[in-house]
Amino acid sequence: MSKIDKSRIAIMNIHYQYHPLHHFLDAMERHEIRNIDLWAGYPHFLVSEATYQDAVKLRKELERRGLNPICFTPKQGGYPLNIAADDPIIRQKSLDYLLKSVDIAAELDVPMLQLLPGWGYYGEEPEEARKRACEGIRRVADRAGYYGITAILEHLQIIESNLALTRFDLRKMLREVDSPHLKAVVDTCHMAVSGETLDEYFTDLGSDLVHVHFNESDQLPLGEGNLPLSSYMSELRQRNYDGYLSLEICSRKHYIDPDASLSISLRTMDNLLK
Repeated sequence: MSKIDKSRIAIMNIHYQYHPLHHFLDAMERHEIRNIDLWAGYPHFLVSEATYQDAVKLRKELERRGLNPICFTPKQGGYPLNIAADDPIIRQKSLDYLLKSVDIAAELDVPMLQLLPGWGYYGEEPEEARKRACEGIRRVADRAGYYGITAILEHLQIIESNLALTRFDLRKMLREVDSPHLKAVVDTCHMAVSGETLDEYFTDLGSDLVHVHFNESDQLPLGEGNLPLSSYMSELRQRNYDGYLSLEICSRKHYIDPDASLSISLRTMDNLLK
């Protein structure tokens, strides 16, 4: 049985997006959290406008603070980005954006790059959209592999995508992409919405499951929802999971006071780790 402790916890900065990045980095130092899952969106780091020098500057700032970026998570779920778009211009712009994200992740010396499946028109068969997504994801994953980076794909909820909603969809996309550099991440919130369990993910995805978003229902601060977090932690230990657990808070009312929200999650996590 694996030991999971604070050294395996990573915090994503997405719920600090109405504050400057240094506010989040200060909080990491204050809470003595070393690992960060770096969400790249405005105003923290805007991939589309970023330069090589911007990436170097950010890497040096993280090094100065002793922070360890374990994953680079470029904003990609909404307008105007969609790797599965039927419009070739939007699809190419989305691909270029993700390929640039790989280059930035390499400069930051980050081992993982988060990817999403995109979406096709609802009400239409998703097969062609999924083919377009897989073609683009393959190119991004292969570019990531060139730098020694693992691309990780997450399935979403029906309000976000119609291409990958379950572990079966995720496994199918991994097979269709067919890149050794693409693996899977499970988000416990999405997992619960689809009526699945961690045991099923480990059983069906095996060694392809390399990362966990340890999230609460509705992506609230840990302990404020209704998911069996203690059971999840026990399952991860029993499965000898040795990766990181990224904590995300995506409930927008908690963006107002992100420090308070983070403190709630960390208190809950401390109790789970005991």
